[in-house]
Amino acid sequence: MYVKRNIVKPFYLIILLLYSCIHINAQISQDTCRQHTAKNLADSIWKLEEVEVTAGRTRKAITGTMSGRLVLQADALKNLPQFLGTADIIRTMRLMPGVQTTGEGNSGLYIRGAEPSHNLLLLNDAPIYNPMHLMGFFSIFNGSHLNRATLLKSYISPQYGGRLGSTLSIGTRDSLTRRIGAEGNIGLISSQGTLSIPVSRKSSLYLSARGTYLNPILGLFNSAEDGSKLRYGFQDYNLTYIYAPSEKSKIIINGYFGNDKLTIKQNDYQVDAGIQWSNLASSIQWQLNLRKNRRLEQTLFFSEYENKINIDQSGAVIRLPSDIKDMGYKGNYSFYCLKSHWTIGADYTYHQTHPQYPEVDNLYGTSLTSTVEKYKTHETGAYLNCDAALFANMTAHIGLRYSSLFHVSPNGQLSKYYGGLEPRFSLEYELHTNQKVILSYALQRQYMNQVAVSTLSFPIDFWVPASQNILPQLAHSFSAGYFQSIFNDSYEISVEGYYKRLTNQLEFKGGLFDMINQQYIIEDRLLSGDGYTYGGEWMIKKNKGRLTGWISYTLGWSRRKFPAINNGKFFPAKHDRRHDLSIVTNYRINTKWDCSAVFVYATGSALTVPISVYMIGENAISEYGPHNGARMPAYHRLDLSVNYWFNRGATRESGLNFSLYNAYARKNPISLGYSIHTDKENKTAELEKRGPGLYRLIPSISYMFKF
Repeated sequence: MYVKRNIVKPFYLIILLLYSCIHINAQISQDTCRQHTAKNLADSIWKLEEVEVTAGRTRKAITGTMSGRLVLQADALKNLPQFLGTADIIRTMRLMPGVQTTGEGNSGLYIRGAEPSHNLLLLNDAPIYNPMHLMGFFSIFNGSHLNRATLLKSYISPQYGGRLGSTLSIGTRDSLTRRIGAEGNIGLISSQGTLSIPVSRKSSLYLSARGTYLNPILGLFNSAEDGSKLRYGFQDYNLTYIYAPSEKSKIIINGYFGNDKLTIKQNDYQVDAGIQWSNLASSIQWQLNLRKNRRLEQTLFFSEYENKINIDQSGAVIRLPSDIKDMGYKGNYSFYCLKSHWTIGADYTYHQTHPQYPEVDNLYGTSLTSTVEKYKTHETGAYLNCDAALFANMTAHIGLRYSSLFHVSPNGQLSKYYGGLEPRFSLEYELHTNQKVILSYALQRQYMNQVAVSTLSFPIDFWVPASQNILPQLAHSFSAGYFQSIFNDSYEISVEGYYKRLTNQLEFKGGLFDMINQQYIIEDRLLSGDGYTYGGEWMIKKNKGRLTGWISYTLGWSRRKFPAINNGKFFPAKHDRRHDLSIVTNYRINTKWDCSAVFVYATGSALTVPISVYMIGENAISEYGPHNGARMPAYHRLDLSVNYWFNRGATRESGLNFSLYNAYARKNPISLGYSIHTDKENKTAELEKRGPGLYRLIPSISYMFKF
C-alpha cells in the first residue's frame, strides 16, 4: 500500500498525539523438609490448598518462600500497601525478587530478564495475553474476586507449557458461601464490588464488576485552543459459579470480560483516533478426589484477546486490527505409587491468530481490506511428573513433557510440524528443619510469539505462531537457591541464582508506519537471533509483629544477538535492568490504624540514541550510537498508604484508605525523544533530549467495605 506524503504527516501526528507512548523501532533497519517419608510427602502435596496461618493475628500475604514458589493470598492483600484503594496482585508481584520494576507506561511482567511474552499467565487455566488496564496502573484481576496467585520461577511443573519463562497461575473464589455478602471499594477514579450469593446448599455464585470514571478528570486537560479531546475508560466483569455435589467433587464455571477504550479527537487536523482492546476468558473446571489420595482434574477453556488502532482523518480511515483466540482442554490424574506422588496429564489448544495488517477506506478513493488468512494452529502436550523422597532429607521433582505444534494451511492441509521433549527436574536438600537448598533445570519450548511494536503499554503488539519461516523458541534454564527461616519463622531469607539460554528469539525489523505505508509480509520483517539472561536474587521477609514486610533485590543481565543488528554482536535487551530494589513495609499501629510504604528503584532500560547530528545540504542527518547502548534515567518511586478501619471483623469491615502515589513527585520519564534544531545559515545542527514524565504525585482516598 502506498500513501502520499501529505497524508502520512497527519497520521504520523495523531500517533504522536497518543502521548508519545508508541516507540517506533526504526533503528533496527538502521543497524540492521526435614525427613520426608512417603506419607509426609503426600501430606505436603495434598495440603497445598489449605490456609496457612501464622502464630499471630494476621495471615501471611506471601507464602511459599521456603519452597521456591511464591503464593499470594488474595484475602490478605489488605495487609499490603494499596494504591487508589486497592492492593493489586500484579503490582504486588512486581515487588518480588526476580520480577522487574517496569516503571510508568509499561504493563508487562518482566521476570528474570525475559520479556512478557515468555511468561504464562492463567486465570482458572485460561490463558491471558494482556493483563493490564490504564497504562499498567490496574491489572485486569479484581482482587475481591480472587482466591490466590501462584508464581513459579524455578521448577515449573510440566503441566505448564508453551512458554519459556515463569508461570503465574491465578485462581478465583473456589469455596461455597453460606450467606449473601458484598465487598469492594469506592474510589476517586474507579470503583469495584463483588457479590457473594448462596444459590443452594451445594452451589454458590460470585459476581464482580469494576469500572472507571476518569473522563471528567481528563476533561480538565482537554485543549480549547485546538479543540483536542482525550477520553479513556475501562470496565471488567467476573462471574464464578461453584457446584459441589459432594465433598469429593467440585465444578467451577468462571467467566471474565474486560474492555478498554482510548480516543483522541483533534479538530485542527480533523482527526478522530483511538485504540481499543479487550479480554475474554472462560473455563469449566471439574475436580474429583478419589479414594487413596487419587485426584482427577479436567478443564475446558476459551480465551480471546483483540486490539485495534483506528485513525479517521477527513473520512480517510486506517485500521490496524489484530486478535488471538484460544480454545482447548487440560486434564490430569494424580496418584501415589512406589512411595511417590505421580501426575500424568495432557492438554490441547487450538490457536486462531490474526496479526496486524492494514485496512484502508476512502484513501484517494480506494479501499483495502486485509485478505490475509488467519493463522490456524494446534498445540498439544503430554506430561508426567513425579515427586519423590529420595533420601531422609532429599526430595526430587522430575518432570517430562512432550509438546508439539501443527500448523494448518488455509486449505486445511498440514503445512508444518514442530515438536520435542521438555525435561525438567528439581532437587531439594534439607540441611536442617529451617534450611533448604534447591537446584533445578528445565528445557522449555514456545510456539506462540509476540511481535513487539511498542515498548510501552499501548496494546499494539500482536502474536504470530511458529510457521514454515518462524522457528519455535527454546530455552535452557538453570537455577540454584538457598532458603532459611529464622527466629521461629519470624524471618525468611532466600538467595537464588539463575541462568537461561535462549534460541530463535524474534525482533521486529521496522516500525508502526511500515504497516501503514505499504503492503508487507510480517514474516519477512522478523529477525531471528539468540540470547541469554543471568543474575541473582535476594530477599528477606519479616512475617510477625506489628512491623512486617520484605526487602528484595535483583542483579541481572539480559543480552540478545541478531545477525542484522549491532554487527552481529551481543547487545542489552530493551528490558535489561542491572539493579532492581523493592522495599515493602506495613505497620499496624492499633486496631483502627495501619500504614504501609513501598520504595522501588530500578536501573533505566536500554535504548538506542543519536550521538551526533550533521548537515548535508539543508538536511540534518543523525548518527546513532551502539544498539541499546544508552540508558533511560534510573527509575525510583515512593508510595505511601494509610488505612483507618471503622470496624474490622471476620465477616464485616469498613474503612478509609488514604494513599500517595509517587510521594516525592519524582519525574520518571516514560521515553526519551530527541529534537533537531538546525541553523541553515551556519549549517549547524543541535540535538535536544526530551524525557516526558507521565505521572507525578497522585493522592487518593477510597472507601472499603465488606459485609
